[in-house]
Amino acid sequence: VATNVNNQSNNLFVLILDDTISTGLTYFKVLIDRMKLILNLLILSSVVAWQATTRRVFVDTGIASILAAPIVSAAIDVSAIAVDGSSSSSGNNSIRDQLKKVDGSGAARIREIRENSMQTTSKIIPGQTETTITQKPSSMTTATTLTTPSIPPISSKVSSFAMRYGSNTRLTKRGLEKYNYKDYVFNGNSGGKVTVEFEFPSDWLQLDKLSGGIQYVDQRNGDKLYVLTVALPEGETLESASKLFFADAIFDSEGAIVRSGSTVDDYKVGRSEIVSINRRRLTMKYATVTGNGLRVERRGLVDAQAINGQVYMLMTSSNAAKFEAKGRERETVEAIVDSFRCDLI
Repeated sequence: VATNVNNQSNNLFVLILDDTISTGLTYFKVLIDRMKLILNLLILSSVVAWQATTRRVFVDTGIASILAAPIVSAAIDVSAIAVDGSSSSSGNNSIRDQLKKVDGSGAARIREIRENSMQTTSKIIPGQTETTITQKPSSMTTATTLTTPSIPPISSKVSSFAMRYGSNTRLTKRGLEKYNYKDYVFNGNSGGKVTVEFEFPSDWLQLDKLSGGIQYVDQRNGDKLYVLTVALPEGETLESASKLFFADAIFDSEGAIVRSGSTVDDYKVGRSEIVSINRRRLTMKYATVTGNGLRVERRGLVDAQAINGQVYMLMTSSNAAKFEAKGRERETVEAIVDSFRCDLI
C-alpha cells in the first residue's frame, strides 16, 4: 500500500511539473511575441521618422536652390550694331530700334538706367500743352520744376477739374481726424497758377490722382468732394452770374462730374448767396441713376471763388436724406466748403 501511494504521489508531481512547465513555456512564448511586436513598431517608427526628415531636407534644399538660382533671360545685345548715315534715314537705326524692344540683357538695362537718370523729358499733362520737366535723382525727394505752360482756354459753359500744377500736393495733419490739403492749380486766363487749400477728413480716399484733378470720397457713405473750374461769361462777375449758370456748368454732360462716372438725371439750384467778398455759396439739388437703374437723390454744396475771370469751385456731394437731416454728414461737408481758399500767385 505504501508503495502504491508513493507511486501515485510521484505521478501527481510529474503531472503538476509538466503542467507548470507547459504553462511557463506558453507565457514565455507570448512574452517573446509581444517583445517582437514592440521591436517591429519601434523599427517602423524610426523608418517613418527618417523618411520624413529626408523629405523635409530634400524639399528645403530644393526650394533654397530654386530661390538662390540666378535668373537667366535670353537677350540680344544690339550695342555693337553699326549705324551708317544720318539718324533720320539709316536702315540700321530701324533694325537696332526694333531689336532693342526685345533686348533683355543686363547691359541694356544698365544703359537704360544711365540714360534716364539725369535727363530732361517732355510730357503732356492734361489741360496743357507740352511742358518741360527736369528731374534730379535724390535719396529722399524728387525736385520737379516746370516751365510756364500754354493753357488752352477754359470753357464758360462746361466745368472741368482744376488741374494740379506739377507735383506740389501738401497734406498736413490737423488734429486726429483731418488733413489740410494745399496745392497749385492752373489759371487758364493768366497762364499762372493758383493755390487751393481746404480741410477734409483724414480717412477719405483720393480718386483718379493720375488724371491731374482733385477729388476725394468717403468710402463709408459715398460722400465726395470735387475741385472744379469754369470761366465766367463775358461781362459777368461772381456776384452777377445767374445761379443757373453754375448748375449748368457743373452738371453738363461734358462736365467733369458726369465724365468721372456719375449719371445725372435732373438738377436745380436750391439756394444761392454771397457769403463774403469774392465768395458765393450754392446748394444743388440733383439726382443720379445707379448702374441697376435706381434713382438716388443727392445734395451738392458749392463754394465758388473767382480769380482773373475764372471761377474755382469746391463741391461736396451727399445723400439727400442725410444732408437734410442736418447730422454729422452735413456738418462734415459744411466744414469742408467753409475751409476752401483760393489765391493767385
